[in-house]
This record gives sequence, C-alpha cells and structure tokens, in this order.
Amino acid sequence: MKEVLYRSALATAVLVALGNGNALAHGNEGTGTESNDPPVQLDQISVTAQRREEAVQKTPLSLSVIAGPELDRMQVKRVDDVKFMTPNVVIEQNTGTSSGAKIIMRGVGVEDSMFTNDPTVAMYIDDVYIARQNGAMFDLLDVERIEVLRGPQGTLYGRNATGGAIRYITRKPTGEDRLDLDLNVGNFGRRDARVMGTTRLGETLDVSAAVLTRNRDGFLYDRTNDRKVNDQDVLAGRLSLASTWGEASYATLTIDRLAERSTPGWATPVAFDGDEVIPRTGSFYVTETDILGFSDLDQFGVALTNETDYGSFGLRQILHYRTLDHHVYMDLDGTRNLLYHVEQDQKQRQRGYEAQFTSYNEGPFNWVAGVFAFQESNDQPTRGDIFARGTTYDIEQDTTAYAIYAQGSYDFTDRLALTLGGRYSRENKDFDVRAVRTDGSVAFTKSMDKTWSRPDWKVLLDYDFSDNVMGYASVTTGFKSGGFNGRGTTYETITPVDEETMIAYEVGVKSSLWHNRVHLNANYYRLDYDGIQLTAVNPQGVFVLANATGALIQGIEVDLQAQVTQKLRVNASLGTIDSEYQNFSEANAATFSDLPMKNAPDLQWTLGASYTQPVGDADLVFSGSARYTDDYFQNQDASRLIMTRANTEVNARIAYEPRNANWSVALWGRNLTDKYASAGGFDIAGLGIGVIYPNVPRTYGLEFKYRFW
Repeated sequence: MKEVLYRSALATAVLVALGNGNALAHGNEGTGTESNDPPVQLDQISVTAQRREEAVQKTPLSLSVIAGPELDRMQVKRVDDVKFMTPNVVIEQNTGTSSGAKIIMRGVGVEDSMFTNDPTVAMYIDDVYIARQNGAMFDLLDVERIEVLRGPQGTLYGRNATGGAIRYITRKPTGEDRLDLDLNVGNFGRRDARVMGTTRLGETLDVSAAVLTRNRDGFLYDRTNDRKVNDQDVLAGRLSLASTWGEASYATLTIDRLAERSTPGWATPVAFDGDEVIPRTGSFYVTETDILGFSDLDQFGVALTNETDYGSFGLRQILHYRTLDHHVYMDLDGTRNLLYHVEQDQKQRQRGYEAQFTSYNEGPFNWVAGVFAFQESNDQPTRGDIFARGTTYDIEQDTTAYAIYAQGSYDFTDRLALTLGGRYSRENKDFDVRAVRTDGSVAFTKSMDKTWSRPDWKVLLDYDFSDNVMGYASVTTGFKSGGFNGRGTTYETITPVDEETMIAYEVGVKSSLWHNRVHLNANYYRLDYDGIQLTAVNPQGVFVLANATGALIQGIEVDLQAQVTQKLRVNASLGTIDSEYQNFSEANAATFSDLPMKNAPDLQWTLGASYTQPVGDADLVFSGSARYTDDYFQNQDASRLIMTRANTEVNARIAYEPRNANWSVALWGRNLTDKYASAGGFDIAGLGIGVIYPNVPRTYGLEFKYRFW
C-alpha cells in the first residue's frame, strides 16, 4: 500500500507539472485581468539558498519558504512551527530543556543536546551558523522569511548539514520611520508582547530594533509541589544598524540578547496497561518530582556583515561572536523519588568568519566561492544523580573548523544547465574530562584530540521543459565530523567516534501553473547514510555513543502552493520516509537487524488555507493548518512505551483587519482538537524509568497589533 502511495503521489505531481499548465484555465478567465483588479497569482519570492538571489521556483533543490503574511496567518512564531509548512520534518522541544530544538529532516538528525554531539541539521541566522541545540528554539524577531533546505548541503553549507539547513533571513533596516506593537493574551496565562521600530539617523545610518517578551504558565501539574511546570519566561531583543559606505559597500551591525527563566521540561511517568500506554499519575499532564529544578539561559550575539559590489562580482563578509550560558537542573524520572536527576552548567563561546564571492556575469557561466572559519569552546560541569548524588564530570571541548568551497553553473542552452560544486572541510576537536567524586577525590581524567577532514561535492543538472516547468537531478555528498562521547560516565564509555558521511540522490520537478496561480513541486530522494553516530542509554542509565551502522533512506516529497481566487490561498505538502538500517558490523547486526529507524515517520502531510472576506472597509481573514504525522519511535530500542503515536494537530486563526486603520485584531487557537502526543521520552528499564514529554494541549487567545506610525 505504501509503495502505491509513493508512486501515485509522485506520478500525479510530475504529470500535472509536465503537462500544459494553461490547460487548467481558459485564457485569462478568472484571473482578474478582465478588470482593474490585480491578477490572481502567487507572489514572486526570491531566495538566497544558493548564495545568490533567485526565484524560489527556479532554484533546483528541495526548498520550502515561509514569508510575508503567511508567517502570521499560519502562526509561525518559533522554529518548531516550521513543521506545519514543510514535509518530512520533525521539530520538537528537546527533552528536559526549555529552549533546545530537536530537528530531524528525512529521518536524519540528533536529539541529544550535549555539545559533544553536533546537530546534523544546520541553523543559520543571516548566515551566522548556530552551533548548539540549546537555545536554538528561536522566536521570530523581525524575520523576513525562513528557508528550509532539505537534504545534505555539502557544498555551500558544509558544516554539519547532512540532514539539511534552516535559514532565518531578517529584515534589513530601510530607514523607514515605523513603530509597531504586537500583544498576545490567552489561556495558561499567555501574555506576550513585541515592539519593533525602524528609523534613520543622520543621512545614511538606518536603525531597527525589536524587543520581545514571551510568558506562559505551565501546562503540566506537579502534584508533589502543587505548582504548574513547563512554563515560558523569555525576554529577547535585537538591534540592527546599517549604512552604505565608500562607493559600493553596505555594512550591517546586529546585536541580540536573550534571557530565559523558564522551568525545565518536566516529563510524565507512563506504563503499559495491556497494549495501552497510560500515565501513572492518572493524566498525561500530571507529574511528580522531588526537586524544584531550574533552567536559566542567557545568550548574546554580535555580527558584522559587509557587502561590496566590485562590478563583475560581489563580496559578502560575515564576522560574528556569540555566547551561551545555560544552567539546568532537571528530573528525568517523573517520580517523587530520586531515580535520575541531571545538572549541567554549560558555557559556550563561538566566533567565526565567512567570505562569500558571487559572480555577476551576464554570460553562461556563474559561480560562487568562499572561505569559512569557525572556533568554539565549551566548558560544562555535568552531574547525573542515579539513586544518590553522583560524580561531577568537568567536560571541556575546543573546536576549530575551516573550509573552502566553490560552485559553478554553466548554461549549455537557454534551457539546460550543469552545476558542479566542491568543498574541503577540516575540523579539530580537543576534548578533556575530569571526573570528581562526591568526596572531592578525582576518579579519573581523560584527554583526546583528533582531526577530521574530507572533500564533498555536488553534481546538478537542471532543464527547463517550458517557461513554467523545470526538472532537475542531483548527487550531493555530506559530512559530519567525528567527536567524543561527552555523556559517558566511565573511562571506557568516553570514547571517540568517526565521521558520518552521506551520498544523496534527488530527482525533482518544479512548476508554476495556471498563470502563476499554482506552484507544484515534487521530488524523489535517496540517502545512502554511513557511519551513523547513534546515542543510546544502556540499562544502567549510561549514555553510549558509537558509529553503529549505516542506513538507506528514500521517499517522495510533494509541495503545493495555490492562489485559488483573489480571496483563497491554499498550501499542502506530503512527505514519505522509507528507511532501513544496513551495512551492520558483526558486533551490531544482532542489535539493529529488523529495527526501525527512530524519528522517521513513514508519512507526514500538511494542509493550510487562508481566506479573505471583505466586510465594509475591513477584511476578515480566516486561516488554518493541519499536520498529520505517522507513528515514529523516540529511541534506538524502538520502545512502544514512549513512541509518538499517529496524530493530527489543527490550528486556526480569524483576523479582523481594517484597510484604512493602523490596527488589527485576531482570535487564534492551536491544537484545537486537544490531542495528546508524545514529543519525546526515556525508557530506561534498569532504573525503572519510563517517561514521556507531552505536547502542549489546546491553547487559544487574542492578538492585537497596532502601528503608531
């Protein structure tokens, strides 16, 4: 049945795309061109996914873009909301943390937030690489668009992007005098505020600033201490200064700051009742704990970007420095007894530089080239309390990464183009751990230092079947450097792992149909994944990291955007993942044979729509989205106790927007059917621990926007 679904969905999309798009409409009937009304068509969106500006429908790769009014109408407020607009993506709050982002694309990703285990989906804010999962659950502060690139980005975004990349592109200061206020209130004590302003100082200095506060009471009841947990308490700000200088240069200085004082992510204890998973506390939203816990997060960043036009090419330089301090003490067992507690106090510092050269040739050959340099240091005392206060492990790691890359495209004809790309990466990690017992004596120390290097490449062929239909085929490699098991608690389990590698094959079609009223894109992908770095918890509660196995992952993705009428816009996506472990070593065959891959649901789909109804001098805008996710497993042992069961989440929003006024108001709701689902969990039989992290139940509220000038 699944094979039939794969083939029929992909075949339908390809046949429609390759057919005559104008067959869907007779002439210009219904497009609005018979009157003075604007034509009914989708907005033309430009992206920079390939380091140069181009139309999204002319970019030959798997790419989803969320921009403009859709950010508000589809309620995209944080990075985890991206999953409502993108196929084959799992994004959840990381287990035990308040702001860690677990991001999985096409079954490729890392759920452990420990800094020694790098993410495999890279995140960028204005091309600044964000190295850590902790603190990566970013709110939208004056964002212009979000680009989601699926599959390995080995040439242009080489560092740890075997799964894909998410790019936040913020609005540049324009000098416009503007001040906006956005207020949000709702159940669970929701009270958010966002203020954004722009202006010009003097003749050339453009300034923009944004401040956000996000607050919500907890949705999980801790009956031991009679309180609500899993709350939100965030204060963030961003300042941008931009100016032209010289004859052809434009510089932007950005400073951001965030402080979060939310509680950690608390879990609910669960058990089996026959085949049914039930909460031990009587409700999935009731927990117990013998500690109060805390999760204090502080982030700071500064980035300087300079763009210079040299006529035949442009040079973009990005220099950045970021800090992250995260002190958390959390209960992982969900009981009023001390079974498993964790405390960690992370101090992270990163700095980097990237230079991007982009050609401006009018001829058939265009290219992009660059250099990348990155340095990161982490220092984290970590303590795991299993039945009693445990040993403290002082873990330090210094990382340096360098790369050079180039990618060029040649147009053989006005329809056929070939792209070749290459990147050489070199990374070094210097790791130290010092284990100190509760009496102050040193249990052991261990130091390791290792360097990994690798060339990656890309071959891409794209062909315009018509002015509105493009097809492409590509082969791309990806690389994630090796590392060390920073969560090991014995000398023997603190071991190095080798790099992960991937070869990705993709065939796709992109089409603009019905006089640009419909964008229909489809692709088939195949990932040959090798040396997977898998984290598992053994029955004694010890984390083990190893290059366990390889995998074959394949599936299809279909993405649809349609401006059906002047009033109605629809978006939909479908993604499938067919995955299996392979290339077992002799030692691992017994463990992994016949096991499903974790975080790899067989099927996902999304459906969204917005409808604008004029009412006098105002518009009523109705918008909603639904997302279905098939069953998938949360851990390597494929535990059915903590697996995420198939579920559908529905969101909706109704906005009243006066046309000639400076305000608007909206009613919104999320998870309207109040469906419970597991967003993560631990099943550690040896410690008697089985817990799940429940999703947020139904929330609703009122949003008010006001523009002062």
